[in-house]
Amino acid sequence: MPTVPFGRWPSPLTAAQAAAGKTSLSDLCSDGTSLYWLESRPTDGGRVVFVQAGTGGTDPADISPPAVSIRSRVHEYGGGAVCLVPHRAAGAFAYVDLADQRVWLVDGPGAAPVALTPAPAEGLTHNHGGLGASADGRWVLAVREVHHPGHARPRRSVVALGTTADASNFHVVCTLAEGHDFYGAPRMNPAGTAVATVVWDHPDLPWDASALVVTPLVEESDPATGAALLVAGPAPFTVAGGPGESVGQPRWRGDGSLLFVSDRQGWWQPHTHPGVPGAGAATALTNFEAEFHGPDWGLGQATMAERTDDHGVLARATSGGRDSLVALDATDPGAPPRTLAQPCVAITGVCAHAGGLALVGAGTDGPSEVWILPAPLGGEVRRLRAERPALPTADVSVGEPFTLVGRSGRAVHGVLFPPAAGDTQGPEGRRPPLIVHCHGGPTGAAGSGFDLTLQYFTSRGFAVAAVDYAGSTGYGRAYRCALWGQWGVADAEDCVDAARHLAGQGRVDAARTVIRGGSAGGFTALNALAAGDAFAAAVILYGVTDLLGLAASTHDFEAHYLDRLVGPLPASRARYEARSPVHRAAEIRGSVLLLQGTDDPVVPPAQAERLRDAMVAAGRRCVVRFFEGEAHGFRRAETLVACLEEELAFYRDELKL
Repeated sequence: MPTVPFGRWPSPLTAAQAAAGKTSLSDLCSDGTSLYWLESRPTDGGRVVFVQAGTGGTDPADISPPAVSIRSRVHEYGGGAVCLVPHRAAGAFAYVDLADQRVWLVDGPGAAPVALTPAPAEGLTHNHGGLGASADGRWVLAVREVHHPGHARPRRSVVALGTTADASNFHVVCTLAEGHDFYGAPRMNPAGTAVATVVWDHPDLPWDASALVVTPLVEESDPATGAALLVAGPAPFTVAGGPGESVGQPRWRGDGSLLFVSDRQGWWQPHTHPGVPGAGAATALTNFEAEFHGPDWGLGQATMAERTDDHGVLARATSGGRDSLVALDATDPGAPPRTLAQPCVAITGVCAHAGGLALVGAGTDGPSEVWILPAPLGGEVRRLRAERPALPTADVSVGEPFTLVGRSGRAVHGVLFPPAAGDTQGPEGRRPPLIVHCHGGPTGAAGSGFDLTLQYFTSRGFAVAAVDYAGSTGYGRAYRCALWGQWGVADAEDCVDAARHLAGQGRVDAARTVIRGGSAGGFTALNALAAGDAFAAAVILYGVTDLLGLAASTHDFEAHYLDRLVGPLPASRARYEARSPVHRAAEIRGSVLLLQGTDDPVVPPAQAERLRDAMVAAGRRCVVRFFEGEAHGFRRAETLVACLEEELAFYRDELKL
């Protein structure tokens, strides 16, 4: 077996292959025969297309209009940009066009798209997302976001869009709910008599405090045109939620009851409710301590499905840094979940399909894919596309979850990906260099599934530790709230403690350790770099460097995010300054590489420029690389390639590899 210095191992995975393979899959759905999903394409400029895998699992084919990119901008992060529309032509679907944010209907693959929403009036901007169709296909529901010139905050509502045009080719638009600052993806019951929606208001975010509201619906006729109108009926009623409780994922079951998640027991767990007023409190389907939901950064999250045979629930459950697929007994909440065999450790979407189940997930040895669990469950799991693995099995690094007790006395979680190359080893007596990866959010999680970016480094002889620091999801509400008031401190300490823990175990070289992160993860990484001598350098992708600047310029969805993470302004102004990397330049002891998009609306390029200037003035090394046309989260293959190659060169230079 050849011996090669760590960080210089020959890898079969090129930057171009890693970038091309960073395709993301979302919005998985089924019409009972075919499967459909959205698929982003880095090699096509980041365009998002709608894909169908036809009857019998035939090869997937793009069915969205050519050149169209399907993506929502509601809450800036979008979500729910497509839905199937039943009882029309086979494969009919509605979608949001990224270019104009209008909702369009395609009556079957190959049909010309028809606009369901008119162009907004001069000066206004309309965004749509969270799409969902009525059971009879007559309506498409959406969250509408209206931006008025001169107004700091947009106005949001839930609208119903008629799918059948009148004689003047006009499609009815009905407002069903308004008055709250934010709305989750609306879902109509099978009878068409009610819509369920998660709502929340400033200063909360949906994972802090939200409520599930059911609005009765009544159909009327327009007295002028005779067109059918859908309007809110009697007063809406609240099913669950409120201060100190987060709810999500409302969906109607076959018996007319409502399924949703709530963290009222300390974990996001499935609950049911009859879905009618005066029916009493919701009932938990399980007391199993796992997370059945994730933070609602985007609209339309779907990690649960109903069994057609016994109305039981199939769901993703997150525990110990890994995802599993479980079956819940609909009649016995005390029964432990039954784990179903399947290959994925990271699952992002679940839907019922052909009497069985389909999911989007990644195993330990390959990127995220669509998998089918046919009926009866428990049989052979089938990958929809039999593609060649991104890496030979011997070169794949498999994540190893770890937990330690940090300096705070609180548990710190993470996943270690050791260096892996089947026919290569490092020099005897040496330990591999460590890259600590900080996930974004900060309300989010790293996960242990296969990730091409991490494999790009592990296959070259680096160890990578993805740390689920305080505030991360997947470990219950208390862990998620542990970052309140402590952002920039507790998260940074956890990353330092994780690096020292792994070095103390002899897994990595304490003298050759670096840290990386994007967005909020970049903020954590920079503060960890300033917190001591654990790290030699940091790579920051579109990272937060100035908290006051972020508070002043961030979009409406996150307008009060920092109130809990840091503290309310103006009372906490000194804390904002003390924790901002731009004001800690003299404390940052290592070098920094900043990778920044020029069109970033969340973290403007000026933040990167100001940190660079402050570090240079303090005698520190800071390099900035701007990418034209990129926003918050890089999408283009050429950008991803350039970032990986520059990041690798930076590590080799700083660590003298």
